Amino acid sequence: MIVNYEITPANVADWPDLLYIFDRSLRSTDNLSDDDWIALYKNLMSFSFPTYDTYVFKKDGKNVAYISYWCEKKLIKMLYVLPEYMNQGIANLLIKHILNTYHETMTIGVKKTNDVALHLYKKYGFEIYSSEDYDTSGIYYPHYILKREYIPA
Repeated sequence: MIVNYEITPANVADWPDLLYIFDRSLRSTDNLSDDDWIALYKNLMSFSFPTYDTYVFKKDGKNVAYISYWCEKKLIKMLYVLPEYMNQGIANLLIKHILNTYHETMTIGVKKTNDVALHLYKKYGFEIYSSEDYDTSGIYYPHYILKREYIPA
C-alpha cells in the first residue's frame, strides 16, 4: 500500500521533472535510436504539457510519475513512472484518477509488446480497438489503440 502520496495538477515548475520521468521510464522499456529520441523530444516539447491535462504523482514530496489526458481527443496520452517506483501500484492510482475525473469514453495507445500495460488497462475495462504502426512523431512504433466505453451509472 502506498502512503505519503498526492496527485496534483502539473504546473510549469514540474516540467523538468516530467521530462526526466519520461526519459528514464521510456529508456527502461524501449531501445530507440538517437534520431527517434530527438523526434520524440521535439514532439513532446512542441505541444505536450500545455495541451494536456497532466497530473503529477508525488511520493514523499518528490515527483515520481505522471499521467496526461488529452481532453479534446479523449485520449490518455502519457503515463510514465520512474523505474525505481514501478510495480508499486502508482500507475493504478493514476488511471483511477483519470477515470474518476473524466467521465467519458476514452482511448490510449499501448506498444504491442508492453504486456504489463496491456494487462493493466484491460483491468480497467479498456479493450483493443485498432492497431497502428507509427506514432504521431512518425516513428515506427507498433501499438494498439485501446478503448474504454463510458457507461453512466
